Amino acid sequence: MERLDPSSLERCDSLFIGPHGDDVLLACPTRVQAEVEKGRRALVLALFEPLGTGTKAAECARSLGAAYAAGGLLPASVRRRGQKPTPSPRLPEDDAAALEAARLLADMVPRTQAVHIFAPLGLGPSIDHLLTYEASVRAFATGQGRNLFLYEERPEAFVPGAVRTRLALLGARLPPAAQRAAEPASLWRHLWCLSEPRRLRGESTTWRERLAALAVARRALRTARPWNPLRAFGPRLQPVLHSAEEEAMRRAAAVVETLLPADGRRSRAASRFNARAAAAARKLGGVYHTERFWLFLPSGDGLPEVQHPLEHSLA
Repeated sequence: MERLDPSSLERCDSLFIGPHGDDVLLACPTRVQAEVEKGRRALVLALFEPLGTGTKAAECARSLGAAYAAGGLLPASVRRRGQKPTPSPRLPEDDAAALEAARLLADMVPRTQAVHIFAPLGLGPSIDHLLTYEASVRAFATGQGRNLFLYEERPEAFVPGAVRTRLALLGARLPPAAQRAAEPASLWRHLWCLSEPRRLRGESTTWRERLAALAVARRALRTARPWNPLRAFGPRLQPVLHSAEEEAMRRAAAVVETLLPADGRRSRAASRFNARAAAAARKLGGVYHTERFWLFLPSGDGLPEVQHPLEHSLA
């Protein structure tokens, strides 16, 4: 598969990186729009999307005023073709994909000169989300004069306890005022909602895959239980909220209706997604629409903290 040529890109101020085309636009459309309204040139990059394909995500990004590009890297559905479903979140071929993604992003640094970088936190079962997180941290976490924000993927962030579990597996260190930012959830409440993101995205799964996902999630919750955000030794993160007004909320809802699968005259998936987004805004203290990011703070030793050992204990 042909890879993106960084020399074909133009300079931008804000770079939004996602594993697939819809991830950025479902997670933080109002932030994309806000960056554009501030006069910043924004680029949405889908790392694991083939080149030369016109997508709904590209149309949505341009409707918000941002440029759009595909990375051309092999997605997990291609890398793992012909292999049996496995509860392990990582396979050997994924390591090569992570390095290739990091090289691509590093090659883009002198070309785009982006100052504000937005990358996924790594929620959900998709390995491509984790690889995009790792590649972004390797390429941008130690860069001087740049801000690296981790956005919470949606609808995966709507699962109770998902954000806290991910932060715990990273061994994230939070400021004292932010230690309650990611609330815990009971095991049964978490597992009950676990399959909803894939249903909202229109992805079909087998019973074997669902049971495997439940087993991995159960182990992750138990591993994350003793996490102390004030004494952890992983990346230092600071929560940042972006609240949008009513008009921006409506545009975000329209993006969701475009990207999620329709079933009849009105997409029930989009309606459920937007209802979850409204509930999340209220929980985060917003009125119409609120998105949360985790600002990657310097570690103090100059080294990017890509993974925490707890992540490997789930393999």
